[in-house]
Amino acid sequence: MADKEYTQNIKQICELLQSDPTPEVIQGLRDAFETLGKQLKAGPFLEVFEATLSSIPFSALFSLLAAPDNKLIVTVAEVTGQLLKPVTWEMVHQTFEEYIVQGLAHPHPVVKTLVLRQFLKCEDKTAPFSTHYGPNVWKCLEGPKENEATHLAKQVLIHLSDKGILMEYLLSEESVSTIKQLLAGNASQRFRVYDVVVSAIKNTDSAFEFFRQEGIMDRFLQEGDTSDVLVAMNFYELLPTLCQSSVTYEYLDSSAVFTDALAQVDLSNTEPSVTSSLLRVSILKLFSRMADAEGISPPDFYGKYAIAPKMAGLMEESDDMDLKVTAIACIGAIGNNPKALGYLAQEKTALDALAAAYKSSYGQLRVECLRAIACIFGYSLTPSGELSQTCYDLYTKLDQIQFLVAVTKEIMKGFEDTGIAGLAVIEKMVRHAWGLHEVASYRNILNFLLMRDSSREKTVQKWQYSVLETIVNAPDARKEFAEDVWTQLTQYVKDGPYYAAASAQVALGSAS
Repeated sequence: MADKEYTQNIKQICELLQSDPTPEVIQGLRDAFETLGKQLKAGPFLEVFEATLSSIPFSALFSLLAAPDNKLIVTVAEVTGQLLKPVTWEMVHQTFEEYIVQGLAHPHPVVKTLVLRQFLKCEDKTAPFSTHYGPNVWKCLEGPKENEATHLAKQVLIHLSDKGILMEYLLSEESVSTIKQLLAGNASQRFRVYDVVVSAIKNTDSAFEFFRQEGIMDRFLQEGDTSDVLVAMNFYELLPTLCQSSVTYEYLDSSAVFTDALAQVDLSNTEPSVTSSLLRVSILKLFSRMADAEGISPPDFYGKYAIAPKMAGLMEESDDMDLKVTAIACIGAIGNNPKALGYLAQEKTALDALAAAYKSSYGQLRVECLRAIACIFGYSLTPSGELSQTCYDLYTKLDQIQFLVAVTKEIMKGFEDTGIAGLAVIEKMVRHAWGLHEVASYRNILNFLLMRDSSREKTVQKWQYSVLETIVNAPDARKEFAEDVWTQLTQYVKDGPYYAAASAQVALGSAS
């Protein structure tokens, strides 16, 4: 029986490996490995895999990765990566520890990424590991610009942190020395390190204490004291994640991080410019994301750092559209947290400003207002009590039924963004007993919701269905609707969001 093509190709590779590395041999190896890569992909994989490794051991492949020919390195790395796919981390570590260390230090990024991908197979803190890997993995974060190797190195370190391996194996004295060297580099390089540090701290307070004692947390705090807007923005981006622990929050709080950030929000403090606008937008987002930080009490935090009145002022007075839009979105994000919404109810100015902003808005600003209102109405899947009353009070400020009429008109205009934002408001409204009653009392919105129209965007149809599904599943919903209307509602939900009947659909014939 004639040899299969992949068998012939493997034999050719073996012959070439026995030859002197002339330019012709190097070219032949390139072509043969490129062909082998295609044969592994075409399969049957297991047959080609076994045939390859029975003739070409991994040690030979790793030796070729040191060849003085970049194109050959790339093709061999591609084949080696395919052959390593079924190999477990335990086998990789036990068999190739020396090659792993060498590969992490390899000058060609394709070899680094090949080795780094193997670490993602390590899924258990009890898995075999080596402290020798640590400094070399951290070193892969080095570079003035992000590339595949630096991105993958960060992903690996975060993965190992999540698996509980980082603290034990990747923070040796040599690793810490490498980290500090990296922190002497440019901002892009430093923040790759900080991303890993923050991820580790999120997993355990002991990581925070370690990095604090090593002076790395103090170095991080220095990033906030800068005239470089992009550095400051990256700094603020990481703070809410750090505050998943009360220990880290107290450290940041005692360092006046939030006090300094709040002071920069005031319009009077900075001359209007693109950079100052970007910075304030970043700070507003910081304070909105703090609502969901597990290490704080939202009422206490927002009581101490009065960002809500500043957001209200931006909604009412700012000529900067980005700031105005961000302030609106941030109030929505804060109000989506039940405890923070309780604070906004007492504070009043922010919710009043949101209602006023909606009434005077149009175009994209109106869409942002609707999204924020939907966030607030949707603070809970089962709203009740004082917070549901807070939402009703906001609805009242929006002129009650006139608001619902206006939202319905916005939806009917047929624009996707506006339609989705409006339907989101209604879907969140009908979770509330008062909202369900309001919608049930308004014929036009029920007519629209029950009218199928395949020309509407799929996302709009899905939201339309979601509103009706929420209505049907709401407690005591049945008593809000006449029998024929309830039948249409339940049938619509039963048929699904994209049902197309053979005959024309008939809208609501009567309404209560």
